Amino acid sequence: MGTHLKLRPPSSTWRQIELGLFIVLLTAIVLRVYYNPPAALEQLTFRDELRVALVERPLGRSELAATAGRDQLELELLYGLAEELDTRLRVTRVDDAATAHRLLRQRRIDIAAGLLVPPHDPLIEAGPEILSVKHVVVFWNENERATPLLALTDIPAGARVGMTAQAPVPESLSQPLLAEVGMEPETPPGLSPDPATEAEPAPEGGAFDPSASLPDGDEETDQPNGELIPYTNAEALREALERGEIDYAVMNSLEYRRLRRMHPNLRQAHELERSAEVRWLFPAGFDRSLIDATEEYIARLRDNRELELLLDRYLGHLDTHDLVDALTFARRVEHRLDQFRPLFEEAGETHDLDWRFIAAVAYQESHWNPDAVSPTGVRGLMMLTQVTAEGLGVEDRTDPAASVDGGTRYLIDLRERLPESISEPDRTWMTLAAYNVGLGHLHDARRLAAANGDDPDRWLDVMQWLPRLAQSEWYEQTRFGYARGWEPVHYVRNIRSYYDKLVQRFPESEELKPPAPELYRRTPLAL
Repeated sequence: MGTHLKLRPPSSTWRQIELGLFIVLLTAIVLRVYYNPPAALEQLTFRDELRVALVERPLGRSELAATAGRDQLELELLYGLAEELDTRLRVTRVDDAATAHRLLRQRRIDIAAGLLVPPHDPLIEAGPEILSVKHVVVFWNENERATPLLALTDIPAGARVGMTAQAPVPESLSQPLLAEVGMEPETPPGLSPDPATEAEPAPEGGAFDPSASLPDGDEETDQPNGELIPYTNAEALREALERGEIDYAVMNSLEYRRLRRMHPNLRQAHELERSAEVRWLFPAGFDRSLIDATEEYIARLRDNRELELLLDRYLGHLDTHDLVDALTFARRVEHRLDQFRPLFEEAGETHDLDWRFIAAVAYQESHWNPDAVSPTGVRGLMMLTQVTAEGLGVEDRTDPAASVDGGTRYLIDLRERLPESISEPDRTWMTLAAYNVGLGHLHDARRLAAANGDDPDRWLDVMQWLPRLAQSEWYEQTRFGYARGWEPVHYVRNIRSYYDKLVQRFPESEELKPPAPELYRRTPLAL
């Protein structure tokens, strides 16, 4: 019989040692990665994608801004940050701050933005300040139960106060209101609670958090009376005020200023003394590399005035008109616009412009009165001078169709005669200024700006020099001499304001909206 040899593995001692060392090494690597994750910027570079949650602000959208894809101030800034970091930007639009906060806690995004203030949450870290906003208590003028307030304590007992979870509301208002009534905020009719918020309750910047303590130094510490009721957004608050469902509402000053332009019955009752800092938010637990890079980016924009220009582009028109002008504009829209709207639309289609922009210019010129005549002899809907009308081939300046077509062609001609170095939106602002004061005087102001160290291609600089054309020490240095240079500054601001009102009043359907025109193409008007 043959002998059966059994092959035995070599000594298992070394095998066990090798296996043990491998396990120890693998454990060490896992622990190192867990407790020392790669830097936030390294992860972003590896992904080649900056992930952002942006809270939607329906009041901050304009149709023309949307054609450029950057319909909010912070979105414009975020595109710049992505370009600075040499990566792509992926934006997730969310409905409220609670959703943005939840995505941060889950580390599914790198940044949350959209008029947010830092919540009291250890899983969320605050980044650079973008701007500061005030908060106002507002009421509907036709509501007999609501009046202006000297302090929060003047809110009548039993008053119903609406707030929006979307706004960065300071604890100084939400906490005392809830503590006074001793209850959680109720849900108004037709508004179901956010299931995500119910499943994962967390403080939202102080809003609706009755257990939160007041921050140090907050001036608004008096206990008001009232019942706090949450709504989805500022427009829902405005509608609730108009229907009489609530007596007062709290919103940030930007939302109030934008809404009041279309709804003059919306009035301010009280302004909170302390400002709220709007900041970008980041998930906690990482190193500060991405936050530091973002803070450097925002600081650079402040230093070179780019942030100032963006703030003017999006917010510069909001405080232009008083209550009387707002009421007058509303009446003109109701009783005059329909008569001339077909002319504005036809001119817009012919010359590839937004009809609402042409209508805004016409309103500033004549209040849509075809028989308007100025002391200097300009007349018609677009208030053309005799010389300008003759150059445009307009025989009858009081003919509405001829005036609108001629004025539109004149705007385009002025724009094309500006230097190519002037980009949008400054190109549009200077076109309007030239329509008002003349191209020669505009160039005089640009030359003065350049000679004194300012940028002649930036409207924000040129508008500072235009009023000086009325001062002898300055206009004596110019080619075209004296001009009422303050007028084009007000003129441009007014048209921006009227245009924005028309955009709110007559939003264009995305399906019907034509390609963005060259003139006024990239001019976002609102937050």
